[in-house]
Amino acid sequence: MLKKKKRSLIGEVIFRVLRNYLRLCHNNMYYKNIYVLGKENIPEKGTPLIIASNHQNALNDALGVEFAFRDRVVSIFTRADAFNRPFIGKFLRSIYLLPAFRIDFDGVDALKNNFDIFAEAGERILEGGSVLIFPEALNQDKRWLGDFSLGYLRMAFDAAKKSDFKADIKILPLINHYSNYFKFREDMIIQCGEPVSLKDYYELYQTKPRTAQRNVNALVRQRISDMMLNITDLENYEAIDYIRETYGFKYCTDCGGDKKYLPDKLASDKALFKELEDVKKDDPETVAQLYSDALTLKKNCKRFTITDENFDIPWKPWSLLIRFLCLILLFPLFVVASIPNILIFLSPYPLTKKFKAGNAHMTMFVGGIRFAVGSLVAFPVIYGLFFAIESYFWNWWCSLLHLVCLPSLGLFAWTYRKFFIGLKREWRFHVRSKRSEHERRGTGLKETINLRKTLFDKLDSILKKEAWRKG
Repeated sequence: MLKKKKRSLIGEVIFRVLRNYLRLCHNNMYYKNIYVLGKENIPEKGTPLIIASNHQNALNDALGVEFAFRDRVVSIFTRADAFNRPFIGKFLRSIYLLPAFRIDFDGVDALKNNFDIFAEAGERILEGGSVLIFPEALNQDKRWLGDFSLGYLRMAFDAAKKSDFKADIKILPLINHYSNYFKFREDMIIQCGEPVSLKDYYELYQTKPRTAQRNVNALVRQRISDMMLNITDLENYEAIDYIRETYGFKYCTDCGGDKKYLPDKLASDKALFKELEDVKKDDPETVAQLYSDALTLKKNCKRFTITDENFDIPWKPWSLLIRFLCLILLFPLFVVASIPNILIFLSPYPLTKKFKAGNAHMTMFVGGIRFAVGSLVAFPVIYGLFFAIESYFWNWWCSLLHLVCLPSLGLFAWTYRKFFIGLKREWRFHVRSKRSEHERRGTGLKETINLRKTLFDKLDSILKKEAWRKG
């Protein structure tokens, strides 16, 4: 039997301080840009609210929503087995997460725990609180929307019943979208849709509760699906996603969007997939060949350790030379900036390695684990020890100044490393592309260049690029 625990004043103060600290690390360090869209759809503070979201990036989804709602404390439902690991479980509870038990993962006997958890969540809702739930239950490992469980609506209508159907409980559809699930310093979108008022369904619920739940669920799911990139063709998902990550940037620009602005890229990706599906209905053989070529291109790029952007960078020897010289000049600063930040970058690796070795769904925890270990353990412990050691051998105020600069130096070190890797790939691409096809490591690259051009030309010829326009 799980009981609701009251938080002490000291516990609440600790939570507020921790929450603001984690928000700072999350919004300003871990992610490069976070876009919160549809703020006008968020009901005013004090409104009984259930936030229903898609679930594609495990812990990161919950953290993104928690830190996006500045004037609310959001109680979040997440998979109960995530609480099994002591460190992770304590962290999740510290930010008001609640375990949701499921028959497929926790067994039949564990389901009885949901009654207490749902009752506690219902009380928070009726008090004007906010509860986030992922109706898909299990996080997806692809950009698509799974089936919804009705559990969140049973909880919602039970709470309404306790209020004698006087409380106007609202369901807020919400999506998370990422430029990359796993990488550091990427972009994230949180978009809120038009809320659904349960009050409109109270009368139906009192005579046909199951019908009322299904009707609300269908509406909430449709609004989430409309906002997100929902690649429903799972059979060809890998090819479609690769086209989106390569040709998709050209498609976005051709449609008048800014390919570096994630909301524009999301809108164009949705339009791109819709156009591909439309063409597939009329000419499935052509699209099947495109998907086959895309997978071949992806395999070849991996073989040559190059990225798609290398194909579009013109060969400018002097530009490469100048950038290499800049790297050489900045190398001493990179070394200084890496101490002790390299320990922070590497600290999550032993744990994330275990998650990567698991199934696809467990892999989706990697980003959240990296953030949690870095912000909760590595930052305070490593920076604290480094400050103490440095203060012993140096003036304490100089050590304090260095401590304040360490996060910025860490970002510089990360950017330097990323720039170096990109420059190395650019050099490798141009050197190999100029070798004859019979030279070692040159074989196949020119064919890969031609394959990409052919693929892009075919896509240009079959897509109308009229489905979406910026603004």
